[in-house]
Order: sequence, then C-alpha cells, then structure tokens
Amino acid sequence: MAKWSLDQIAEWTQGQVLSRQQTTFSEVGTDTRQNLTGQVFVALKGDVYDAHAYLDQACAQGATALLVHELPEKFQSLKEKVSIIQVPDTLKALQNFANGYRRSLKAKIIGITGSNGKTTTKEFTAQILGTYRKTHYSQGSFNNHWGVPLTLLSAPVDSDFVVVEMGMNHAGEITQLVHIAEPDIVVCTMVGTAHLEFFGTQQNIAKAKSEIYLESKPECIRIFNQDQDLTFDMMYPVARKYPESRMLSFSELNPEADVFFKIETLKVKELHISGLIATEHGEAIIPIFGKQNLVNLMAAATIAYACKLSPEQIWKALPNCKTAWGRNQFIQTEVGAEILFDGYNANPDSMRALLDNVPRLLSQGKKIGVFGQMKELGTQSRAAHIDIADVAGSSGFQQIYFIGEDHEAFAEGLKKSGFQGQSFVQAEFSEALGQQLQQDLASGDIVVVKGSRGAKTERFVPFCKPLNWAVK
Repeated sequence: MAKWSLDQIAEWTQGQVLSRQQTTFSEVGTDTRQNLTGQVFVALKGDVYDAHAYLDQACAQGATALLVHELPEKFQSLKEKVSIIQVPDTLKALQNFANGYRRSLKAKIIGITGSNGKTTTKEFTAQILGTYRKTHYSQGSFNNHWGVPLTLLSAPVDSDFVVVEMGMNHAGEITQLVHIAEPDIVVCTMVGTAHLEFFGTQQNIAKAKSEIYLESKPECIRIFNQDQDLTFDMMYPVARKYPESRMLSFSELNPEADVFFKIETLKVKELHISGLIATEHGEAIIPIFGKQNLVNLMAAATIAYACKLSPEQIWKALPNCKTAWGRNQFIQTEVGAEILFDGYNANPDSMRALLDNVPRLLSQGKKIGVFGQMKELGTQSRAAHIDIADVAGSSGFQQIYFIGEDHEAFAEGLKKSGFQGQSFVQAEFSEALGQQLQQDLASGDIVVVKGSRGAKTERFVPFCKPLNWAVK
C-alpha cells in the first residue's frame, strides 16, 4: 500500500519536481549500501560524506525517487530513470517530510526522553501497547534529528501508536524533535549526567530535557517522574504555561501517583513488582534484571494508561516486557559461565545503577567486571572514572578489566577502593586482553560488561564463546 504520492512529498518538502517517473512510494532510505528497491532516497550531506556523490549507486540499489538539494551534471541522465525532487536542504526536507506524514496519521505519537532509560522505556511501552494494538517504534536508538524523521516515515499508515525516542546532546535539540513529531503524549524518564561535557551541570541538562514538556502542543498529555527533584520540578513551569494541560505522574514512593510500583523481590532474571495503576492494585513478574528498570516500567505503564489501556490490560501485559540488545542482556557461554552484557551505553548514573545490582548476582564461581570508557563527560571525566572505579572495586568482583583513555584514573580509583583482586587496565582493547579473559573464564563465573557505545566493550564477548548472542 502506497503511503505518499510524488506531489505530496514535493508539497511537504517545499521541493521542485525535476522528473516524474514513479509517482507513489512507501519507504525512505539514506544508505546506498542497503537495498533501496522502490524507495525514496534522501541524499543527506554529512561532515565526511555527501550522498549526492552516490546518486547512481542509490538508483542501482533500486531507488525510484531521489530527494536532492543539487543534481550534479554527471547525474542529469537519472531524470530519465527515476523521479527527482530538488529542495534547498535535504536534512530539513527529510524533517518536513516526516512532519507532513505525521500530520496525516491517525496514530497517537508518543515522545520519550531521559538521560537514562529512554530506549528501554520505549521498548517496554511498545511491548505493552503492542499486546493489544498496532504499535510502531524506532529500532535501536534512532533518536536524533534524522533518526526521529526516519522513525515517523517508517510507521505504517494504519498504526494505532508510534513510539518515538528523543535524544539530545545540546540545548534546543529536543525542541526541534518535538516540532517534527508533534507528540500527543510525552515523558522525561529521569535526568542524569549523560552528555555533561556539553552542558556543564545537571541543572542545565534538566532545562534542556524539559523542552519536551514546554514545547509540546497544549493538548499533549505530559507524564512526570515524581521521585527525582529535577523531573518533579519540571511540572511547575508547565503548569504555568499550560494550565489546562493534562498531567500524569509515576512514583515508587508516593502511592497517590497515577502509577505506583514497588519491588517485591529482585532476582537475577526477573523482577516481581506490585502496586497501583490508577486505583487498581496488581502485581507482575517481569523477565528483566535490575531495580533501575522500575522507573522504565512505571513510565511505560503510565504511557499505556494515557493511551487509554485499562489498568487490568496493563497489568496483564507487563510480563511481556524485555530488554533489547546490549541492555542488561544475559548470555550463556560454552564453558558454563554467564555474561550480563550492558554495553550499549554508559554514564556515571547508569554505571552506578548496574554496580548496585552486582551483589545480588549469585554465582558459583568468580565475578568479573569488564568496563569501558564513559564518554562525553568533559572536564569531569577523570573524577568520574576515579569514582566509578572506587565503587567497582568494592562491589564484589574478583577480576576487573577496563579499556579507555581514562585508564590511569580508573586504576587510581581501584587502588583507592582497596581492591584486592586481579586488574587489567589499559588504554585500548587488544586481542591479548580478550584472550586473558577467555583463559580465566570458568563454569559458574559471571561476567558483567558495561561501557559507552564508543568503547565497543562487545569485543570482549566473542572471547567468552557465547551461545546466544550476535554482534550489532
């Protein structure tokens, strides 16, 4: 089923139709290395590559339309093969394209941000809503100025809900994403220290995150985390700006919140919770690890409630929640050891949350910590790595590995903690380091792996001979 006509795309992008071959389309692509059959290829220009140099490759991959801001002379002949729309700026055109399509959809659009937990909250939200209704959500972390438009454009016409993750590393970026997606329901899960390099203080991060509330349309339903001062305080300026706006909240401390959850038992591979959704009491056993996921579950449940699912439906759907690749993912190995792989992202808050759970990991063998650099901490990076190493060193590990530019700071923190086990701390990953881990691994061991995505801590995993894992 076609989603857009050539003329619609031209209208939404304020573009000029240079050639008219194919006139209906359903998909968008931006990568000439991928199959583009029948797709509109958007020629984005980045810091390193300009896709306008590869328009012929896009057509060879099957694209039937090109969205360009220039058509080089050598590609003029493509007018005879594919439809072409010329715009002043292809990135802005992609965003306008997405906004135009979003306005044509009947689906409720959900916007999620937060320093930690936004991707997991997105996954949980989609899993709860998807139990009952057709739900589309971004794969991975498509959460920036081009990822959000691509998420919207990939939504089926008949979607009931579209769940959009919104990330940022500078002030004003959430505002831009809100204007593109025009969400009907929004939440900021929490404010941490991610991207501190660009903001200087946690208060500045909170101010930028609050854009999701202040810049959304007046009728948008706004959901707040009551348990953190920085998110709780976001309610006041919203109430002043939008006095008629509907506001919901969640909490593990206040049973008067719209959603109130508490942990009954916490096991290695399951979380048993109870509480209230609106006024309906319930409980659920969810196959996930870590008490930090309680915030994500509460946020997702509150979103589902805002989407008019009944409390009973939400309680029944909560056991369907599971985490995605690289987020508290348990992996079995050939030797009988187990890996807790949380290598998708890391900052001081998420690292502490994971380390806080380590004492609850019962093992018959060693506990081994494998950590990577926490990125984007700016001038506070050294101190943050000393602090995290201090915590890691007293968390019950017998061996600790670390790779990253702050390796000296990490080693200093380990020494400060009084860590008595073996440590392997260096600036770069090496095969020798992976082989060391492989050599030391035994049945009954638990390996905890975490670092920023740029640290690529997943390079350690193949040396452990995993049974149920794939590289991404």
